[in-house]
Amino acid sequence: MNRSFYALLVSQTSTNLGFALYTMVVVLHLYNESDSTALSAAVTLVSFIARMGSGLILPAVSDRYKPTHLLMFAQISQLLLLAGLFILFQIELTTTILVIVFMVLASISFFNGFFSPIKSTLVKSIVHESTRVKANSLISSVDQTFLFAGWTFGGVLLAFFGKDTTLAFTFGLLITSIVSLLLVKVQKSVTIQSQDGFLARITSGWQHLFQHKGLRILVIMDLMEAWVGTIWIGAVTLTFAKEALGKGEMWWGYINGGYYLGTIIGGLLVFRFSKWMQGRLTLFMLAGSFLFGLLTFFYGFVSTPYLALVLVLLMGPAYQLRDLAQETMFQNSIDDQTLIKILAARSTLVQLIFILSVIGIGVLTDLIGVRLVYILSGSLLLFSAIYGFYYLHIQGNGASLESNKVKAS
Repeated sequence: MNRSFYALLVSQTSTNLGFALYTMVVVLHLYNESDSTALSAAVTLVSFIARMGSGLILPAVSDRYKPTHLLMFAQISQLLLLAGLFILFQIELTTTILVIVFMVLASISFFNGFFSPIKSTLVKSIVHESTRVKANSLISSVDQTFLFAGWTFGGVLLAFFGKDTTLAFTFGLLITSIVSLLLVKVQKSVTIQSQDGFLARITSGWQHLFQHKGLRILVIMDLMEAWVGTIWIGAVTLTFAKEALGKGEMWWGYINGGYYLGTIIGGLLVFRFSKWMQGRLTLFMLAGSFLFGLLTFFYGFVSTPYLALVLVLLMGPAYQLRDLAQETMFQNSIDDQTLIKILAARSTLVQLIFILSVIGIGVLTDLIGVRLVYILSGSLLLFSAIYGFYYLHIQGNGASLESNKVKAS
């Protein structure tokens, strides 16, 4: 791994840590000014919808500009919007200002949504295939570590220094990200001036997802897992801590922190044993998926807080094993230009399912109880793993995703 990779690592870590702190600042500001929980919660919803929009638009521009240029433009746009947000925070919150604030929030999330698909494409371009598992795991481990610190100590930062200073700190993190991007050098040009129309460029990623059997299987697994992913949002985990474990907010924090810690450990384990995964990405991905589903299933039956904490700690490595193997499979099997489009389309689908799931899981929890929600979610995750095992391993479709080009069905 070279200097460009480490520069990209710093850029992603700075961006994601900054986004976490900025989200906390915005939620706190809106809550303090309006005393409305619903208005504060709308920040997350607006963020998801805006990211869906970026996933739709990114394929249309990825053919026209280099990935590094697109990423630089997105980061600078966020920096300018953040400066505008700082000014808005100094003005009394009226209906007009509130509308403008949410427009700025949506724009920041829109440009932030560019980062992940482009980052994966850049990793493919600057890291050799033999070390991509290690590279992805290192990025994930460092990223999760800083996110854990950000969400854990962000409240302390806000309490001691206030929202203006915290927002200024976020501003500095974005500048760090932009400077780091200047050090990312891609040896080969990946820009292709497409002659296709705007609509054709937007839909090209979706066409690849539906036309290539291996990719289609991965995305179907993603969508099943995204549907139950909302069982880990704050409201549901808090309900489980209170109703199933008989504990309060303190153990709610322990459970959330335990999962983050597990993902950090998982990333480090994948980094350590990445050589074993080479040539066996499909099996490792399916093993991680199955283990994650099994642990979630058993979690629904748990009444002992300490056992619940152990289970969520184990879920982190299982999820990382599945996620990092899958990301490497995408990178190994698709050319750079198509990869951006496919990951953007995949992101849009996952964001859509996640938004619908937020509503669905909340209603389901009220109707059947939080325990049964976790048990059913674990069952769906296990079904996803079995589905993947049959179509990727038994039928051999996973081989085309390990390396070389994917084959159309």
